[in-house]
Order: sequence, then structure tokens, then C-alpha cells
Amino acid sequence: MKVSLIILNFKVKDLALKCLESVKKSNYSELGIILVDNGSNDGIEEDIKELKGVDFIQTGKNLGYSGGNNIGIKRALKSGADYIFILNPDTTIEKDCIKNLVDGIEKYKAEITGPKIYFEGTKKIWYAGGIFDKENVIGKHRGVDEVDSGKYDSPEETDFVTGASLFVKREVFEKIGLFDEKYFLYYEDADFCERAKRAGFNVVYIPDAVVYHENAASAELGSPLQDYYISRNRLL
Repeated sequence: MKVSLIILNFKVKDLALKCLESVKKSNYSELGIILVDNGSNDGIEEDIKELKGVDFIQTGKNLGYSGGNNIGIKRALKSGADYIFILNPDTTIEKDCIKNLVDGIEKYKAEITGPKIYFEGTKKIWYAGGIFDKENVIGKHRGVDEVDSGKYDSPEETDFVTGASLFVKREVFEKIGLFDEKYFLYYEDADFCERAKRAGFNVVYIPDAVVYHENAASAELGSPLQDYYISRNRLL
């Protein structure tokens, strides 16, 4: 089964290249890599010329998370990918991550899966499943800031998978479409998973697939930009 992995860069070149380096160590053989750049002008185009097996797309402007990833998704679908793995540039993956996601999506009859995510360089949890509080319209990560004690080691259905590391069967995009670009940044992942569930698809957390994340590198954690899009998109 072919996996197309998409990394979207926006002015975090060093992190994106580090992410690419970890992806290239993956033990999954049927893997294509798509690197999309949202008009960063940070020199990444020159740096990746030396890297073989990377399909580079320059959008020419900042299309946000949703718009930039949609460009990559379209390319992946056109290439015949069975699965599409969307990965933030400020992440790194363990070498068996992709294999475990492929195995998990089939074993648990899911169409969308997500891995366990730690804060970079730690065993402190960033994501171990998503909880969406519909009454207050807010998404939360299960286990966030907890040191991993094995409490979240069982695969199970979850409300949403974070867009930082989102693994999707092509059939989902074919049936419900791509990310809604009006979100631009934040909550497009929760919206996508909700639309998928309403269409009858299963969303499952797979803990033996592991990713490490440097939180909010592009948007700056706690910045006015982040606050604006999170607040606006909760209303949307």
C-alpha cells in the first residue's frame, strides 16, 4: 500500500529538514514524500535539491495549514496514494511509525488514525487521543502534559486526530473533500474528522505509532496570531 507523506513548511526550514531526515529513516518502503512550501522565502528550495525522492511544491504565498496541505493532498491523490500522512514540519517520527499506522488502520477497520505524540525530546504526552467538547466548542488533547505511564496504550476510537500528525485513507478525501480552507489555521482537523464521522468513517488513536512535536513552531505558542485563529475558528 502506497503512503504519501506531506510536510508543509512556512518559515521553519531547519525544523522541516529535521522532520524530513526522520522520515527518510522510516522502515516503510512504499513511501512518497511531498514537501509543500507556503512562500517562505527561507531558502528551503535550494536545500532540498540535494535530497532524492522529495516532490517539492512551491505555492508562492501563505495559504495557511488548510490551503497548503490541500495542495499536497491533491498531488498525493493524483499519484495514486492509498494513504495520506499529513505531518507538521515541527515533528519527527520513529522509524516504525508509518508501518504501525498502516497496520493499525487495517486492523481496527479505521479510515483516519493518529499516533501517540510526545513533546520533543521527552516522554511527556502532547496527544494521546482527541476530546471534543461540543457544548463549549473546544478541542482538547487527552493526556497532555502527563509523563507517559502506559495509561494511554490501548488503541481506541477518538473524537479527532490532531492535524500535526494525521493519517487518512484516500477514500475519505474522495467522499468528503479536503480541508475547509476558510479555517486557514487551527480547528480544520476537528472539522475534517467530524465531517468524516458523519459520513460513516472511523477515527482511531494508534498508540504504538510515535511522533515527537515541537509545539506551535510556525504560529508561535500563545501569540496573538494563534489566539485569533483559535477563537475565530471555534466560532466557525
